[in-house]
Amino acid sequence: MKKILLTLLLFISVYGFATHNRAGEILYKRIAPYTDVVGGVTVPVFNYSITIITYTDDGAGIADRCEDTVYFGDGQRGIALRTNGNGGCGGCARCGVVIVSDANYKVKINTYTITHQYAGAGSYIIQMFDPNRNQGVHNIPNSDQQPFYLESVLIINNFSGANSSPEFHNPPIDRACKDKCFFHNPAAYDIDGDSLSFEITTSRGQGGQTVPGYFFPDSGTGGTFAINAVTGLLSWCNPQESDQYNIAFIVKEWRKNTSGVYKMIGYVLRDMQVIVVQCPLNNPPVVIVPPDTCVEAGTLLHKNIKVTDVVLPFDNGLNKVTLTGAGGAFSSLGPNATLMNTFTNTPYTAVFTWQTTCDHIRQQPYQTVFKAEDQGNAGITSSPLVSFSTYNIRVVPPSVKNVTATPAGSTIKISWAPTSCNPSGNPLKSYKVYRKNDCTTFTFNPCSTGIDPASGFVLIGQTSTTTHSLTDNNNGNGLVVGQNYSYLVVAVYADGTQSYGGSQVCAKLKRDIPVILNVDVRTTSSTAGDVFVRWSKPLTNTGNLDTNLSPGPYQYVLKYRSGLGGTFNTVQTINGSYFLGLDTSFLHSGINTSDSTAYYIVEFRAGNNSIGSSPLASSIFLQATSGDRQIMLSWKSNTPWNNYKYTIQRRAPLTTVFTTIATTTLTNYTDTNHVVNRNTYCYKILGEGQYSDPSVYKPLLNFSQEVCALAKDLTVPCTPTLSLDADCPVGSVTVKWTNVRNLCSDDVLHYVLFYKALVADAYQRVDSFHFTKTSLLVDDPDLIPGCYAIQSVDSSGNASTLSPDFCIDNCPEFELPNIFSPNGDKSNDFYKAIKVRRIKEINLTIFDRWGNLVYKTNDPYFQWDGTSQQSKNAVSEGTFFYICEVYEPRLTGIRTRTLKGYLEVVR
Repeated sequence: MKKILLTLLLFISVYGFATHNRAGEILYKRIAPYTDVVGGVTVPVFNYSITIITYTDDGAGIADRCEDTVYFGDGQRGIALRTNGNGGCGGCARCGVVIVSDANYKVKINTYTITHQYAGAGSYIIQMFDPNRNQGVHNIPNSDQQPFYLESVLIINNFSGANSSPEFHNPPIDRACKDKCFFHNPAAYDIDGDSLSFEITTSRGQGGQTVPGYFFPDSGTGGTFAINAVTGLLSWCNPQESDQYNIAFIVKEWRKNTSGVYKMIGYVLRDMQVIVVQCPLNNPPVVIVPPDTCVEAGTLLHKNIKVTDVVLPFDNGLNKVTLTGAGGAFSSLGPNATLMNTFTNTPYTAVFTWQTTCDHIRQQPYQTVFKAEDQGNAGITSSPLVSFSTYNIRVVPPSVKNVTATPAGSTIKISWAPTSCNPSGNPLKSYKVYRKNDCTTFTFNPCSTGIDPASGFVLIGQTSTTTHSLTDNNNGNGLVVGQNYSYLVVAVYADGTQSYGGSQVCAKLKRDIPVILNVDVRTTSSTAGDVFVRWSKPLTNTGNLDTNLSPGPYQYVLKYRSGLGGTFNTVQTINGSYFLGLDTSFLHSGINTSDSTAYYIVEFRAGNNSIGSSPLASSIFLQATSGDRQIMLSWKSNTPWNNYKYTIQRRAPLTTVFTTIATTTLTNYTDTNHVVNRNTYCYKILGEGQYSDPSVYKPLLNFSQEVCALAKDLTVPCTPTLSLDADCPVGSVTVKWTNVRNLCSDDVLHYVLFYKALVADAYQRVDSFHFTKTSLLVDDPDLIPGCYAIQSVDSSGNASTLSPDFCIDNCPEFELPNIFSPNGDKSNDFYKAIKVRRIKEINLTIFDRWGNLVYKTNDPYFQWDGTSQQSKNAVSEGTFFYICEVYEPRLTGIRTRTLKGYLEVVR
């Protein structure tokens, strides 16, 4: 009893006072330690500091909470202790920090903090609930009887990393003027650099549901109420009544997942209060910020912020406006931005300064909010008016410096200096190297880091943070002599940020290696094929091969590979003291040229050193596909030169020579020139090309292997449409079908008809019909029920798909009489069915009136003469009863029908 009384007294002491909650939010922050070692294994630990911030009335009779309850969203709750105000609770008469104080309102801020460890990944709704809201909120009926509710959502997973909620640097208590546009910006800042979005919601109460009777402040006024989803600028144009209003919005955090897709990782619901008052003869000031900026880390930003205000009557020339900055650059890791000259008569210019550093590098811009607030009207009692402007600053990594490109053989080595920026919070992850095949100047957009694909640069490789060079060998195929190559190197950071494109460098290969000119298939065979390979000598002029540095003897090593896989094998070595006199061609014989592409490189050696190898060059490999009165050709090759024209040559049936039938710049061609089905045609392709270097011999002429193909029709004909004319009682069916030869397949020769008695059966072929026949009369009672389908067959034996089922069901009949007279007068002497049509079987039993069986049969065409099957005597006159199960053949199988009745025997 004493315990109950004590609890009641505590309740009265705390809740006997009104709380008068006006606004607030719940914030969370992940704190160390982030990992722990369990059983020798390092596992993540999810420790969070959770802070409740409320804004309440202050004064006598107002509850002064020293603690508040937090529901963590994982089934647990905790008591958060006050952390602000005159040394905290216990030793102060009134706790909290007053932020608004005038004749009508006195509002203070209260903060409560607690730590909590979550067990693992999940989505957690963090909540607080407190009675009650302050009195007189216009858009919440009976507001002082409505509970105050806040929530935030924390999403923990093992992929997005540590996460803390956004912070707000403008309080959620603000003033508006009647009939004036109201603006507010929470100055949200996310310490993790996550992308933020803003959306309107409702003020919440019991169970997190919308407060009963709540309505948006613009309802019924004809004004507008909205929030900018990107900047967070909340606008209300125009408040129509002087009063208090509560509005709420949600701030969501977004972060890219491992697939590069933005996913929500949490949100904060902020409930704020706007106090609308009369503001006669006053207009809000104007703040003008610079255009959004992108800067390299290390840049000192020095910008002017312009502030103006309209001078109205009774101002007495005292037109002073206060300028403040919040969020973004003012909330970042140090050093923070500063703002000078922020309170004087307008117009004036404030000075914004921010020394950026490598620690400021991140993908998302720093959304910095400037707030200009006037002093109201100096001649008339009037509340101050405010305006907001947002200035986005994106800090990107500096470009990679000292990039060089050094040719060596058929490769170019790209080197660079280590980047100067490697912040601990967003560390360097790799370097990416890009290339394009010209040396035109690359101009990058400062606000678009990385490399735009439209620039022509493509990614060729990536290195670790400790590797500062990459050798470009064109994926093992070698670079091309005479071609100009540009390179860019960018640094990539943990959050995906890439540095400026930076220093572009241009290079091209030396002519100190051989240049392949021919890979020409001379003979096509799977065992005795021949390929002619030819190359040009290295140049000995300035900038190319220096024979003093690379003295002889010299050697060419020709290497070959069949197809894409495998390794190169040496097929010929040519030696000499003076390479200028060495042979530069070779006929490679005895190989398979029918089934795969031939690849070659030529290595050039001086003394014991390899100067380098030529770029890889392959033969043209041709493939042919049969078609209806056509042959489809396609070919491919991998050459350092550009094949700008192809000549198609054909050997027709019964001829021995190839003739030219077409030229093309494409790598495919369809031959429809007098191609006859069931005839074989042979082809080869002559490629004509050249190097980009005009000093290299041209044109380069190379044949593919020969390929033969049989022209044949592989296209199935159209499917006929089937229909039936059936007379089931008569027992005839006429099957009809369309003649597709006249519609869509002119080479159809015949049609094949199929039949099945049951839906579940497989089709069986009935017959084949010449294309001129398009119907069939089936005059067989046994074939009446069933399904039919048909297909067309063309001159090449291609059969169409079967037409859809066209089915007709059976029309069985079976009927019994109710009297017969077995007296031998040859009139109605037998008891038998009146009607029998397409009945497979019956099960008839007849009983006398005492239940004795007198007759039984399974024959639907039975005849009973009135003799009892039991006694072998004629039955007496009178009434008899029967039960007859009739088995009717149907499309889906046998269906049983039961007949019950009586019959009279009359003698």
